[in-house]
Amino acid sequence: MAERGSPDGEARRTLALATQLKMARLRVTRSRLQLLSLLSEGRRHLSADDILTEMRSQGEPLSRATVYNTLGALVSRGLLMVTDAGPGRTLYEIFDHWHHHFVCQKCGVILDVPCVVGENPCLLPDQIDAEVDTAQVIFRGRCRACAERDAHG
Repeated sequence: MAERGSPDGEARRTLALATQLKMARLRVTRSRLQLLSLLSEGRRHLSADDILTEMRSQGEPLSRATVYNTLGALVSRGLLMVTDAGPGRTLYEIFDHWHHHFVCQKCGVILDVPCVVGENPCLLPDQIDAEVDTAQVIFRGRCRACAERDAHG
């Protein structure tokens, strides 16, 4: 069996990403494949600037407009999710299930938190007379590593 990073493994991964694009009724383009590939590496939460920097460091000369247009297309078709981590940069990640986020106030790590309901919106407030489309919860505190460092240090 081919390992990730091998030519056969990379070809299978590219084929899987191309299939996702086709199923979402999007054209398979190099920029879409590259962006999906980058975000699918290790459940990452990246900003448009992070993506642009990483793509350029890999020798891919994408423009800022291409990155933003690609992100918009992938979000609109449900392949990416906008990660709500509070004020600041908008972050993006692969969308495979609805979830919330924990943000460490010390080191800034962002962790996925399963949604009890499993679909959006998972919270419906009784106090407002409105139709709720989305609800995201942001948990804040110290991650385990930071809490352990503080306890021992």
